[in-house]
Amino acid sequence: MLNIALVVPCLNDADLLARCLASFRAQTRPLDQIIVVDNGSTDASAAVAASFGAVVVGEPRRGITWAARAGYDAALAGGADLIVRTDADAWASPTFVEELVRQFALLIDASAQRTSTSPVGLTGAATFDLPVGGALLARLYLGAYRASVGSALGHPPFFGTNCAFFARWWGEVRDAVDSADTFVHDDIQLSFAVRPHETVLYAPQLSVCMDARALRGAAQLRTRFRRGWYSMLRGFQTSPPPRRLLARWAGPREA
Repeated sequence: MLNIALVVPCLNDADLLARCLASFRAQTRPLDQIIVVDNGSTDASAAVAASFGAVVVGEPRRGITWAARAGYDAALAGGADLIVRTDADAWASPTFVEELVRQFALLIDASAQRTSTSPVGLTGAATFDLPVGGALLARLYLGAYRASVGSALGHPPFFGTNCAFFARWWGEVRDAVDSADTFVHDDIQLSFAVRPHETVLYAPQLSVCMDARALRGAAQLRTRFRRGWYSMLRGFQTSPPPRRLLARWAGPREA
């Protein structure tokens, strides 16, 4: 049976973290590890995590890139086979982990029938916590993300609030991930670490709920888009689209 670790980076999100961890403690397929990375919180985030039985990993270097890295390293050291990544402001249905395992197996089997690229991870969907239109807004928001970033990558990008990947893969690529650049979106950065012979699978049936704070205010949206473009440009420095896409097309080819 797969050893599955959940990694939740957290900075001053105690109330939201409690909701997140409560949902993952109620899974029909229990997680083997729950790791919360305390990225220098000044609220009760660490205490909340401990109250749910999570392993609390302290990461004093501020930034989601450092926090995510610390969590992935802890999961790998703890013997995880599969790392599940989410955010403190997200929560899942009780069958989420069970469905993740099922979808992963189905998609890997289907991928083997169509292509010689090796799946290293899976990414799912989400719904915003809004009284009206949350699902539609999330489809538009995430659809634009997958279309823009995926077209440059040549495969679906990881979505940090709902993704999973093999721990052994993280062990292979971690040294190529520059966690010191804290302005990048860590999921885009991780997506650029996918090598030409590898791919990420997309499972739209696998969804989580997430707080709608990402949509609150023009300044918030501007910052997110700025960070998105910056993350892409940083990725292009080492893996420009023409070279990346040619390498993927010339090597093992996806259907």
